Amino acid sequence: MSISTLYINKIADSILFDEKNKEFTICDGSLGTYKFCDIVRSQIVYEHARYKGKSPLFSHRVLISTFNTSIFIELKKVYVGVEIELSNIGKVYVYISKNPVIQHNFQFEEDYKIAKQIDKKLKRMAIEKNRLD
Repeated sequence: MSISTLYINKIADSILFDEKNKEFTICDGSLGTYKFCDIVRSQIVYEHARYKGKSPLFSHRVLISTFNTSIFIELKKVYVGVEIELSNIGKVYVYISKNPVIQHNFQFEEDYKIAKQIDKKLKRMAIEKNRLD
């Protein structure tokens, strides 16, 4: 392992964090490399699976309830993702789900855990940036 790889943190084939160069690369979603210092905020979002690839990223969102035990609620297939607002270009998106997942099943929960990990890291970077400004 080279010295440069020690500074790179890859999370679930979706995003790479390069601590040395203070930038992150989105590998699935709004492809590109962006600077840590441009992060304003982030949040976990869900896209209706039917619309992936047919419209702008995450333009057809689904509201996911944390309390969903009723048999009368339709369980939709979604893609779990993270929305990142950047100060210089607006919003960019990271897909976490590789395939559509049904809300509250095992794969959904796994994708949600990864999204939460990424969101937490991005929020920490935004707080650090604000503290330095």
